[in-house]
Amino acid sequence: MNRLNQVIKMVQRGLYVYPIVPNGKQPIRNYSYLKATQDIALIKRWFMDEPNINIGLNLAKSNLIVVDIDNHNNDLQAPLQSLSNLGYKLPSDYVERTQSGGLHFYYKSDGIPATRKAKFIDGVDLLSDFVVTSPSNNYKVLNGATLDDIPQAPKWIIKALDNRAMHKMQDKPTTYKKYYTGKLIDEIVTGVDAGNRNNWIASIFGKLLRAGTDPKNAYSLLQLINDNYVSPPLETKELDTVVKSILKRFINE
Repeated sequence: MNRLNQVIKMVQRGLYVYPIVPNGKQPIRNYSYLKATQDIALIKRWFMDEPNINIGLNLAKSNLIVVDIDNHNNDLQAPLQSLSNLGYKLPSDYVERTQSGGLHFYYKSDGIPATRKAKFIDGVDLLSDFVVTSPSNNYKVLNGATLDDIPQAPKWIIKALDNRAMHKMQDKPTTYKKYYTGKLIDEIVTGVDAGNRNNWIASIFGKLLRAGTDPKNAYSLLQLINDNYVSPPLETKELDTVVKSILKRFINE
């Protein structure tokens, strides 16, 4: 099947595509992922004008998510092992090898807005906005997989892309004074990503205690905060270690 027919088959299956410069990642002039289409006549004109174009996907409109595993250090196993160590699995039979030698794991998901979480952990990006895809030059679907092999996205990917800090309402000026509790709630909802989780959790727990919260209630609330606003969440054992350390400090004050 030639490349044009592959793209036509993709849009007939509900995917939205846009043209990218040959062997590149930039859209052809006057196009962007926001102009991704299913117009077959238009797509045929793209290939008539430039047969070697690459193809981009509007992931959100196509109800897809991609986990992008970088190959910048010629070591795909390091980011994959890091995900595994955190308990994050990538159960997908539809995987593409990228031009740089990286991997794109594809998943289905309805209703995720167009966004991306770059450096979710080192070497791993989560994408729901756009991506270069096969049959682009030097992009290849592995193991003969088809679009029917794309599974539903695991919950951890949905949760990570639905980070409250990324989708918070646009700030509006207020006329009221913001007190300690309001500032603390804002800090909690903003959340934290991998890299500073332990210090952030310790700070939040300490602030809850200083606000006069009963330690047991503070710990219960901290568990909810960890599950919903820390990405990826701390393991229970690690969370308990932080809590014990802060409690010990308060007892000795």
